[in-house]
Amino acid sequence: MSTHDGPVRIGVIGCGLMGSLHARTFASLPGVEVAALHNRSRDKAEALAQEVGGATVYDSYQQLLEHDLDGVVVATPDHLHVEPATAVLASGRHLFLEKAIATSLEDAATIVAAGQARPDLAALVAYPLRFSPVYQAMQREVTRAGVGKPIQAWSMRTHFLDPQQQVYDKYRDHYYATPAWYFDAEHGKGPIFSHASHDYDLLGWMCGEVESVFAIGDNYLLPPGSVADAFTVSLRFANGAIGQVSTPWVTRVDYDITGVATEQMTVMNNDGEMRVKDATGPERRTTFSENDMWQPLGSHFIDCIRQGQQPLVSLLDGMQAIAISEAALRSLAERREVPVDLAAVRAAATSGASRSSGASRSSGASGSSEPGGGAGHGA
Repeated sequence: MSTHDGPVRIGVIGCGLMGSLHARTFASLPGVEVAALHNRSRDKAEALAQEVGGATVYDSYQQLLEHDLDGVVVATPDHLHVEPATAVLASGRHLFLEKAIATSLEDAATIVAAGQARPDLAALVAYPLRFSPVYQAMQREVTRAGVGKPIQAWSMRTHFLDPQQQVYDKYRDHYYATPAWYFDAEHGKGPIFSHASHDYDLLGWMCGEVESVFAIGDNYLLPPGSVADAFTVSLRFANGAIGQVSTPWVTRVDYDITGVATEQMTVMNNDGEMRVKDATGPERRTTFSENDMWQPLGSHFIDCIRQGQQPLVSLLDGMQAIAISEAALRSLAERREVPVDLAAVRAAATSGASRSSGASRSSGASGSSEPGGGAGHGA
């Protein structure tokens, strides 16, 4: 990947909850201009344009891609990612793709292929937990020498979402109206698919590949025919470790507890306090008062453009996360342990490696396994 000098010009496709957050974040970064916006309802894009310094508003993403841009955020609903994401890469712009990468492995593979066809471009999937100071500190503890292999991991991050009321988001310290598609079983697929994919990605980053899942849950508070709003997913890792993930929408107290026990050490995030205990020393506690993941995430994408870096979260990482999501959704329906379709993920990686054989590209990816993948929904 080549480097970039001068100001970085960003476009945003989709100006809803997450697109507007990313636009404001990029507008706050030095040397970055949010230059172009597109949203299906133009008035929302026009209001956001005033907030971020007078960006040009376009009636289609195709028109937006005619603007002089360096990178583009795609923050449409998850099931509508394929067309704009592949168009961004085909146009020669770096891609910042809101998670989840897609709502099917077939769509995810299409996006991965588009990224691998352009190894000169940054292509990042926006999983912000990897950029949280407390989770980065946890990952360093889990992967340091001498702690042994992971044995058990867990992540429970509780929320309360109601389509009829504003929701408080502690990560951004504000209230927001939840998009209607979040509660659509066909398109949103519920927290077990999209919301929990944050945690599948996080625990995979810390502990390795997940090979199978078993899920239990149901729809308790949402209208009949909506998504499962309470659930637990048990994970079986390829290295023999086990884990649990739960990100329900029925809990009126917001709370995060995430941890990993290895052979020689246990580390956990207890709602912003990291606790670490190894086999010999006393327990160590560190409080993380800074909760901002969004600025480090945005800054990383800009650094990837400027310095020609690989991403911390690649397109292939995004595909691997929803492979777990699909298995969890199927397990919930079938009431049995379901294997994760790792073959589909490996086929996408192998296909990309074949296409990019002989192409010149930068090497080295912090946490990325995507061949030539470049550097790059709320948490």
